[in-house]
Amino acid sequence: MSSKIKLLMIASSGIIASVCTYATYQYWKKRRQSTPEDEGFEEVSKVDDIFQRKILILGLDNSGKSTLIKQISSGNTSLSHNLKPTEGFNITILQKGEYTLNIFELGGQENVRRFWNTYFEDTDLLVFVVDSADPSKLPVAAMELKNLLGDQRLSTVPILVIANKQDVPGALSAEEVGVALDLSSISSRQHRIKLIATQAPSNLHHLHVSVVEAEQAMYALSQV
Repeated sequence: MSSKIKLLMIASSGIIASVCTYATYQYWKKRRQSTPEDEGFEEVSKVDDIFQRKILILGLDNSGKSTLIKQISSGNTSLSHNLKPTEGFNITILQKGEYTLNIFELGGQENVRRFWNTYFEDTDLLVFVVDSADPSKLPVAAMELKNLLGDQRLSTVPILVIANKQDVPGALSAEEVGVALDLSSISSRQHRIKLIATQAPSNLHHLHVSVVEAEQAMYALSQV
């Protein structure tokens, strides 16, 4: 068996394991809601769910999703050095006041994107991250975004589009990314859309102001 086939099998196994893990998470969540252990537990569970938000982070590979989420969750830029690409999915939980943000970041490789729809259920906010410094990927990114919005489970979900890597020389502006993604064609009746530009350098002693803006936008839009 060639090393290339072995590598593909290992990668596929990791993706399938991630999907199975998520399925287990969903099963546990439904069990917790449907089998109260004592009288009144179900009502408490419903109250808890009011303050839970699910945020889905998607985008092509190398768009900088992991770096952004790592910096937002840790408040530290140094921890985002040399992050490995996400092959399946990562879950990050942030506490913002009384709200709990459950952030699902999914890998963007072509063989992973076909599993994205496994995670659409109960999404409160879709965050789509784009590498502004790689225009060659924008047509694929635009196609993937259109496919996402064609799914009924995301038909009315707010969308935060992040034009990332603005610090790279030659990067397109957020407005240029918006045109390339054809954001103007998305119905404002169905989706609330926000487009922001970010850069997440790992050599600063504090979070870049655009990363802070991204965090604030994620929180605000997840409440819509």
